[in-house]
Amino acid sequence: MEFEKTLLSVEEFCTYLGIGKTKARELLSNPSCKYVVRIGRRVLIHKELLDAELKKSAKFQLKM
Repeated sequence: MEFEKTLLSVEEFCTYLGIGKTKARELLSNPSCKYVVRIGRRVLIHKELLDAELKKSAKFQLKM
């Protein structure tokens, strides 16, 4: 049984978006960031919320 991860680590987030760790930390430190989940000192990214935010902020409406 294979399933897709719901929460991404910072490294997986960087790979997913094709950005570096510095830019990722800059994006994730924003208090209005809706897709960040903090568990203790760990920072995780909710993939579905991230995808929804990317769709919403896309300049052109992309069909997926």
